[in-house]
Amino acid sequence: MDLRPYQRSVVDAIGDNNAIVKMPTGSGKTFVAAEFILRGLNRIRKSQKEDRNRIAALFLVPTCDLVTQQKRALEHWIGKGYDVAHYFGGQATPMARFDVLVSTPQAFLTLQQQQTESNLYNFVAWSKFFAVVFDEVHHVLKDHPYRIIAHSIMAWQSLNSDERIQVIGLSASLTYAVEYKAVEQALANLCADLAVTKMISPSEQDLVNGGYIPQDDMIETMKKPWDVPVGVIPENKRFPHMMHEQFFERVEKNQTTTFAAKIYSVVRRIESEVLACESEDDVCEPFKSPLRLIKLSTWEDYAHRIKAKSLTGSAMQILFGCLEVWYVALRMVVQSWEEEEQLVLQWLIINNGFHIEGWFSPQLESALNGVQRLCSCSTVQSEKLQSLTKTLIEKRKLKGDTFRCIVFVQQRIAAYVLSQYLNNNKACNDHGMQAGYVAARNSRITPSIKVRSGEATKCIENFRGGVINVIVATSVIEEGFDVPEANVVISYDHLKDSVELSQRFGRGRKKDSSLTLMSERRDRPLSALKDVKMRQESIIKEFDPTKNKKISMSRQQSQIDRERAAATVLRDVARCEKSPLEVLNMYAAKTKAVSKTDSMEQGTDKIFRCKQSYSSIFKTVDGYGEGTTKKHAQHMAALSIIDKLRKMDTSSGRTNIPQLKV
Repeated sequence: MDLRPYQRSVVDAIGDNNAIVKMPTGSGKTFVAAEFILRGLNRIRKSQKEDRNRIAALFLVPTCDLVTQQKRALEHWIGKGYDVAHYFGGQATPMARFDVLVSTPQAFLTLQQQQTESNLYNFVAWSKFFAVVFDEVHHVLKDHPYRIIAHSIMAWQSLNSDERIQVIGLSASLTYAVEYKAVEQALANLCADLAVTKMISPSEQDLVNGGYIPQDDMIETMKKPWDVPVGVIPENKRFPHMMHEQFFERVEKNQTTTFAAKIYSVVRRIESEVLACESEDDVCEPFKSPLRLIKLSTWEDYAHRIKAKSLTGSAMQILFGCLEVWYVALRMVVQSWEEEEQLVLQWLIINNGFHIEGWFSPQLESALNGVQRLCSCSTVQSEKLQSLTKTLIEKRKLKGDTFRCIVFVQQRIAAYVLSQYLNNNKACNDHGMQAGYVAARNSRITPSIKVRSGEATKCIENFRGGVINVIVATSVIEEGFDVPEANVVISYDHLKDSVELSQRFGRGRKKDSSLTLMSERRDRPLSALKDVKMRQESIIKEFDPTKNKKISMSRQQSQIDRERAAATVLRDVARCEKSPLEVLNMYAAKTKAVSKTDSMEQGTDKIFRCKQSYSSIFKTVDGYGEGTTKKHAQHMAALSIIDKLRKMDTSSGRTNIPQLKV
């Protein structure tokens, strides 16, 4: 198979530059990367003899499910004569001799550390790679293992100035930012982190001439007959890091939507029943409501754990089983900013949330009936599901047996519930629709519903083969999953940024594909996200390494200022009475850096050994600790990093390092 003209032009343009390549989803970014790697391998083979130290390429992908897919694509392109290995968590360690390694970033970092600690031949040291490809490179901009690897490469090259690793970044959209200045700064940051000297994006005309079909102009925005529930938090006042705080503040002030208030009242009623029952029965531990915990999923985790410990068939087991279901419902309410009512109702119906077999009080029955009455007379959100069902049936009639639809949602729980709803919907069944859902491997929907390894891959294989014709998916399928059979794409939720715009609707590659956006954010309509893509194109076209270097220098000065200001956290730690790990995380937050536990293992001597790392645009500092528990080992590793950071800090003028509590 030959490259398309625009693909070949992109590979030629990369040359020996560190480059960012922006190409639409479905336009063949993987083939560009594969040809770039093949040319590099051929060049190396001609210039040096093969030996056990031969140089290889590293191809990074963000998820485990993509590793095998991209390995196959590279093997197909590179052909015989070169070995392509792959690795992700839980896999056997790859053989030392390979020409290309496809891996997830965290698995690669862990493998690197294991090789270093084993004192054996390190076949994944940076000295073994001539190039690193970052697939979906925009992840470098956030707290992600990609960012740690990018900084690690820069740190290694600063110590080995006579050696070089060429870096290539691939993505359909390079930033999550929306405002123009934020987009410009994000791209400058991305280029600085990867030492980029060239940005490449083929023109739309070149793409079209090469056979690519642009999707943006094909997207239909549904003229929705529904509206959001009265009283939800305005979009411009929603702060994800304050989600828990904002909801419970609204509860205290009686400002929640009527539906949210009813769900909350049922949860509190069940908790009261638990307390009443607790005084009569022997219980494994005193009940304490988990609603104060900021991490929402810990609510259902708590109920699930107590349910598992309770006597089979007992009132406590029944109540905690019910409480788990209703904690999930309340989590869905909070996570959707009180907007999504009908999916919450569907979750409760699927899990018999309105029927507690064997035991319940009149007060609880009254609270449950209150929710049911509210839902039966409310048509606001049900109209959204009805519109989805109607759209699916219309597309099914239009496409016939070739109908293959992907419905995108934000949350895993929504993917599960929506797929169940479609499979239980008589109208969908009558038109031959069968749905599945896709979420990240080894993730969980709830404590009782988990996504098993290989489940997403099997679902996609069934989709390709026609066993199912609708997939309800989270972002896991946005990034790189090859589903060319898809000819209908529906975004059930609104789009957060241009990355979602590019990746979601890029799944519909066929010329006659139907693309539908059901909801728009008022502050980020489709037109605004299209503008962001155009801004990226103009920035790429005008990219100037010299100008970018100035922006990078400004960014470095900002980092110096942040680290200088945050140094007080390290100096005053003895007085703040926090653990070393808390101190390190606080320092990382203030300096906009990454603090991460890289590895944790227990030796035959029953001692835990931990590697912790702190990574900013300037430095990567590693710390190692040992302890009789995982937490103790983490604290010791964090203490090691803090000591190193203190010694690097020249602004304080102090030499005495206070003792930290471990």
